[in-house]
Amino acid sequence: MRKAMNDASCEMLGAFFATFANTTRMRIFCALQQRPRTVTEIAEEAGVSITNASQHLRLMRDRGAVIAEKHAQSVYYHIADPRFIQAAVLIREALFERLIHDAAQASARPQRRRSHHILQPA
Repeated sequence: MRKAMNDASCEMLGAFFATFANTTRMRIFCALQQRPRTVTEIAEEAGVSITNASQHLRLMRDRGAVIAEKHAQSVYYHIADPRFIQAAVLIREALFERLIHDAAQASARPQRRRSHHILQPA
């Protein structure tokens, strides 16, 4: 059985999840799912400038989400731990299932008809 998270764990997770509260950083994360990439490749995949990608990667590196490794004259970035990808996939699946569930419930509810006529004084 897993233990409940304490305040320190919640703070650590909050800071980590805040890293991905930005759409550009999520695009960068997604670009790195398959293989390590250079800043240029990441910027192209994420649809941002190299400068912008570099700024986001620096923050992601500082928060432990990605690792930068120099090979010859290029720096390659990769996800720091493959479990981060597994966690993202689980969260995505849960969100999709929630959307499907909510849509099914919405379509099962009887539709109320709205009255479009104006009430006349008696």
